[in-house]
Amino acid sequence: MHSWATLGLLARVWTGHLQLQFERVGARTVIARRRHSGPLLVQRAFHEPDGGCQVYLIHPPGGVVAGDQLVLELELRAESRTLVTTPAATKIYSSSGACSQLSQHFAIAEGAILEFLPQETILYDGARAQSSTRVSLAARSQFVGWEILSLGRDEQGFSRGSFIQHWQLERAGRLLWSERSLLEGGSPLLQASWGLRGRRVLATLVGTGAAELALEPLREHAQQLGPADDCFSVTRLGEVLVCRYLGYSSEAAKRFFSAAWAVLRQAVSGRRTVPPRIWAT
Repeated sequence: MHSWATLGLLARVWTGHLQLQFERVGARTVIARRRHSGPLLVQRAFHEPDGGCQVYLIHPPGGVVAGDQLVLELELRAESRTLVTTPAATKIYSSSGACSQLSQHFAIAEGAILEFLPQETILYDGARAQSSTRVSLAARSQFVGWEILSLGRDEQGFSRGSFIQHWQLERAGRLLWSERSLLEGGSPLLQASWGLRGRRVLATLVGTGAAELALEPLREHAQQLGPADDCFSVTRLGEVLVCRYLGYSSEAAKRFFSAAWAVLRQAVSGRRTVPPRIWAT
């Protein structure tokens, strides 16, 4: 038999599943199919001047609590162009035991481009969560995405809890890039000189189609974007661009990544970036 406290916890657990299919209709990309259950949805699409589609993911509860399971599936049909973001930071709250699951699978058909650029994720002290993102690319499709992670929201930082993150990019069944990381609250990694060195914001951007991209301008630009004790890096692994940020400011990470996004978008598709209007509110 459950206690009243346990029943209260179970009542707050959410399961959300959102499936979106995008396709090119004339000069515009539109949402061709939309299915959702639970508190994960989008409203109408916005369009860039060239017809590219922008959508905002909405999670009405406003945060992820113990045991929540959120699944996002995006399918981009041939030649479609879609940018997905969020209107606010994702908050993952403290858990007494249950682990939240965030799963994302993106299937990108020939000639399509997906840009997955959410606002930052804030791990509250004591949070327990796992995040998995799998990107399946066709031979001529492209992807750019980022994850900005803020550890804690006060002087306690991230003293307890855990966060497991897994990224995987594959093209036509061939692995391009994969990374799995584990952050444990209070572990030596958070303070050690070989780890995060006490910095609370760590972020990664990955993008495809960068085989011929010049890296030095990005590296030089990065040094002008944040305090001297912030750390920036720009690396190319085959066709995959990997940018990293380690510091104290989610805003500094966004400035760096926005610059990288602009360079990569121009190189891959010849398009100028159109920042989502929600970022300015």
